[in-house]
Amino acid sequence: MRFLLLPLLAIALPALADVRIDDLTAKRSDWETYRFPLLVGDSPAIGRINTFLHTVELQALPGRFAKSPFEKVQPKNGEIWGVNSLDYQVTGQGPGYLSLAIDGEYTGAYTSQSTRNYSFDLASGRPVGLRQLFTAEGLQRVQSEVQGLRTKRLEDFLDQLPPAKADDGKALSDDEQWLEGQRAMYTSCLGDRRDASLDYDRVQLSGDSLTLIAGSCAAHVNRALDDLGEFANRFSYQALSGDLSAYGRCVLLQRRSNCALPANSVGQGVYHGTLGRYPITLVLEQLYADHSLSASYFYDKHATRIELGGEHQQDHVTLHESGEPPARFELEFQADGALTGTWQQGDKPALPVQLAP
Repeated sequence: MRFLLLPLLAIALPALADVRIDDLTAKRSDWETYRFPLLVGDSPAIGRINTFLHTVELQALPGRFAKSPFEKVQPKNGEIWGVNSLDYQVTGQGPGYLSLAIDGEYTGAYTSQSTRNYSFDLASGRPVGLRQLFTAEGLQRVQSEVQGLRTKRLEDFLDQLPPAKADDGKALSDDEQWLEGQRAMYTSCLGDRRDASLDYDRVQLSGDSLTLIAGSCAAHVNRALDDLGEFANRFSYQALSGDLSAYGRCVLLQRRSNCALPANSVGQGVYHGTLGRYPITLVLEQLYADHSLSASYFYDKHATRIELGGEHQQDHVTLHESGEPPARFELEFQADGALTGTWQQGDKPALPVQLAP
């Protein structure tokens, strides 16, 4: 099947955000279509946003491809595994932030669709999330409110189900089996959602509100039983004004472009520098509450993504690279946000690492 790379389509966002986006588009068939954002501009912040999005979603550096921006993730010829389609939308924008949703269909063990949300500080190009937008106390209050709303939604659904059939020794009908399957699934989910944190929620920013989105209660094998779908809770920025951090109020309520990110923004994002004498790009993709993380890096000359796992602390990051012998980064955050440390493979001498945000 011949792969067609379509022309770039320019989309101008309102001047308020002072951001322009080009569409990277391609088509393999009537249903295998791809559309992905490429922010236009030569500022360091725009470069960081493009690098972050392309690394996480396309497993590549922007502009570094042989035939198509999607060649690293699309199914290979004769195979079905990979990304079948991609699309995106701008969900929110302001002088200081940009929020996007990336929609995709993927085939692995089974075919599924998903949406990932990304928000960025336009001044620095860094990803922003709940811990930057809220105070610690405000985030705890919002989490408690969300837990209550989701618990009530599940309890209301369970309450309206017909009573469980008494055990009379007779086999359940198809309808009765369906109801009992739903009852068991949502009862289990209720226990999980009562105390669930917001660490794995998707965060969507719009012009005047923030939406927290958690996945459905159903695993793939029992998705047919799911009548509730995702759990989305929307809050106006004004209603959250007492919970937002100084940065959150600045960027969302005051809609300013010169908002200073708080100190806890150190970590997730794009870093450029050297490993020994080799220029590299490191992307700390996701930092989790349990101190685990996902990351990747590229030798700039070859632009091949190398996947990393690891752990993070307030001032230190350890990254593990698979392979034989395995390699390891030991990096420390500096006062200016830089990362310095070493990379060592097996028993070979350690090489110095210098990375700037």
